[in-house]
Amino acid sequence: MIRVGINLIDFKKNYRGGINSFALGLIRSLEKKKIDLNIYTNKDSKFFIKKIFKKSNVIIIKRSKLIYLVLQFFCIIFNSKKLFNNVENAYYKKIKKNIEDNCDIFYCPLSYLRPYNLKIPTVSSIHDLQHLNYPNNFNFLKIKYRNFSFQETIYNSTNIQASSRFIKNEIKKFYPNTNMKKIQVINEGVSSDFKFKKTNIANKKYIFFPAQLWKHKNHITVLKSIKVLKEKYNLNIKLVLVGQKFSYSKNILSFINQNKKLRIQYLGKVNFKKLIYLYKNCKFLISPAIYESSSIPILEACKIGRPVLCSNTAPNKELGKNLKLNFFSTCSYENLAKVIKKIWNDNNLLTKQINFNKKMIHKYSWDYISRHYLKLFIKLKNKK
Repeated sequence: MIRVGINLIDFKKNYRGGINSFALGLIRSLEKKKIDLNIYTNKDSKFFIKKIFKKSNVIIIKRSKLIYLVLQFFCIIFNSKKLFNNVENAYYKKIKKNIEDNCDIFYCPLSYLRPYNLKIPTVSSIHDLQHLNYPNNFNFLKIKYRNFSFQETIYNSTNIQASSRFIKNEIKKFYPNTNMKKIQVINEGVSSDFKFKKTNIANKKYIFFPAQLWKHKNHITVLKSIKVLKEKYNLNIKLVLVGQKFSYSKNILSFINQNKKLRIQYLGKVNFKKLIYLYKNCKFLISPAIYESSSIPILEACKIGRPVLCSNTAPNKELGKNLKLNFFSTCSYENLAKVIKKIWNDNNLLTKQINFNKKMIHKYSWDYISRHYLKLFIKLKNKK
């Protein structure tokens, strides 16, 4: 039986973003297969991880995070990649031996490989290179940290998983010396907790937008389109937002407060039961992000039986090859308003899309997707 180590060292139990959905969904599916899992995580997340993954061996990293962060800070300030690597190797020295002794493969679903220079094959998931495309979305320290971490991850990993061909091309663009043969495109999956719910779509009255309040999630374009719909087309359509407050929340909430005549409802971070309820009762989901590797909310909406309106980014167009999606020009709130107006009352179109996606969404089940990971892990073990 193959033994796979899973790097959840940087896992944040209270974060509700796509990267957590990705990691937890995939690991749940891997745990059901004939595979031994050793999950490495931090002490703050240990009870959360142990509760979810009862069949796996959970190993806790107990070293001081503060010292590690201070050393990283100096590496960044002095722009020393060599020192950065030495700090990483020293910090994870003990756990590195544990990984090498107890795992055949080490997999990192949270973007960064650590520790480096393992004696066993490693696989890392690169979710985005946003800092290289939109550096204004990050502060100086975060950009430098991401530069060091991604470069070492791509260089040191035996294989890289990308959730779309777009991300594979991004790696090729920014890291041209990378061997493209080691990059595997494996789609993201959707949780089995999302179950198809048949409904009369004509009875649904709001657009659902689940996303953290980051700038690249493109909230302002959506909010402006809702305003155009009311002022230009006399359609006062309700928009429901959920997601944690992050760096762009001030701008988003300011717009909402200044436009109280619009039917915009921000609910903040919601629990899973409430999330499912909001999916089931929306007219359609909107996924307008400017930049991301793929969109788990698109898959969740299709799985639960709701139509999707999304930005025409490359990853979304890739999903559109298998699923029926409605697209708009990513940063044009005028175009978005026109598309919403066009499809809002076209219940026949939306119902056809729901039925089509119901037949196709099995290709994105975590059970189906995880087979590709297992196949890759076994291949790497046999090569070793």
